Amino acid sequence: MRLLILHFFILSMSTGACFSQNKSSDGKSIEGWYFKAISGYPASITFRPVVLFKDGLYFKVKEKPIDDLDTQKSRIEDSPRWGKWERNQDLFTLTDAKGRVKVYNLRKGNWFPAFPFNTSISLKGKYKKVSGGVYNNGVLALFQSQITFLDDSHFTNSENTGIMAYSSQAWKSNKSSGTYKIYDNVIELSYNQGEKVRLSFAIGTEGYDPMDTDMIFIGGKAFVR
Repeated sequence: MRLLILHFFILSMSTGACFSQNKSSDGKSIEGWYFKAISGYPASITFRPVVLFKDGLYFKVKEKPIDDLDTQKSRIEDSPRWGKWERNQDLFTLTDAKGRVKVYNLRKGNWFPAFPFNTSISLKGKYKKVSGGVYNNGVLALFQSQITFLDDSHFTNSENTGIMAYSSQAWKSNKSSGTYKIYDNVIELSYNQGEKVRLSFAIGTEGYDPMDTDMIFIGGKAFVR
């Protein structure tokens, strides 16, 4: 019996859909959550989560949780994030809104399953996201966001923005704190000053183990330990 349960658990993990949200706000059924590799700055590669729907459509996840997503409205207002997908064993073919086709191979460097949160997972620790770019006039802009999970209900958040040009530079910092709740693919942040935010959430791992929490997705963006 234990072997049967273990086999079912591993098989479910391989689909990327185990224990995840199964519908959008307007009832569209979800096949599974995944994340793909894309080029980024300053690292050569970053990752973005993608939700596959059972009707053959996919959506590049943004800040809003999927269970708050009006898919009909989003397909009109945010059409570049939508496309079609097909699967042939471990090969996933994605066709975007412009008809461009890309093929991803499961767990082969550019396509992996993403997992929802469950109460047996601990996120205690710091997670960072760094982004930025160099503009035509030689100005370098950097943005770093860090969220620290102090325990299973409290967090702190810091954001640092910097601009560097030739011999001058300027930096701005912002810090905040509050409490959080995570369930399935949603994280709710309640800041001490009164603001409350609901964001999409997922755990990214290269293998079958959803307990590997070195990378998480908050609001569609990758944070790493």
